[in-house]
Amino acid sequence: MLRALRECDVIFAEDTRVTRKLLQHFDIRKPLRSFHERVEAHRVGELREHLDEGKTVAAVTDAGTPGISDPGAALVRTARAHGATVEVLPGPSAALSAIVLSGFECSTFRFDGFPPRKPGERRAYLQALASEQRPVIWFEAPSRVVALLHELAAVLPDRNLFVVREYTKKFEQQLVGTATEIDARLSKPARGEFTLVLAGTARHAAPGDALAASEESGIRAAAGLLRRAGVGVKDVVDALRLITGRSKNSLYRLTLDSSD
Repeated sequence: MLRALRECDVIFAEDTRVTRKLLQHFDIRKPLRSFHERVEAHRVGELREHLDEGKTVAAVTDAGTPGISDPGAALVRTARAHGATVEVLPGPSAALSAIVLSGFECSTFRFDGFPPRKPGERRAYLQALASEQRPVIWFEAPSRVVALLHELAAVLPDRNLFVVREYTKKFEQQLVGTATEIDARLSKPARGEFTLVLAGTARHAAPGDALAASEESGIRAAAGLLRRAGVGVKDVVDALRLITGRSKNSLYRLTLDSSD
């Protein structure tokens, strides 16, 4: 990354204040231009001019991967249209890191960027996730994250959630539990960059559904092993909830059944 910044001709940055600190620390002196939603159209025009002049342009963000839920994709499209070579330097991805840190089953998952901002649209969107079996990953602004938690508590009160705030930064915070539990433990006022993972809903047994029945049998067996090892019912339920994403009530039932 440092080599790319040293060898480019100009740098487009999501937040020039943050990037300037990095450049100063490593004594890199390059023209620095802001690049965010409010200046996207103007900066895309500048990029065309730089490419026409044969210059190398670097784009950086102060958090996450450039191009994911930010205007960076416009730079890539413009560069491609001009026949320029585009390279991506692999770096940390808050979305992928969050799904791993959550511990939720993630052989498949969906990334939905930012949830809808308007309350009515957000509630309808969350209601549509009631039967979603895959974990859902979001980014959210600090000014809206508490409202999102309150909406989740109302619409999906039993679903597990993982929240990481300020990932890889000095004041990183990780929380797991229901939306209500996380809201109670979240540092207030909410500040920083938030990534959230909503656990997928577990399949519920239905007549003839051998896969769901087998899953419940496996949960009972795991609960029985933990109980016989001396683990209390509450701790068993909390552990199984983190792994399966099932509701607390259903896991209490299966855990108690395991001791019959």
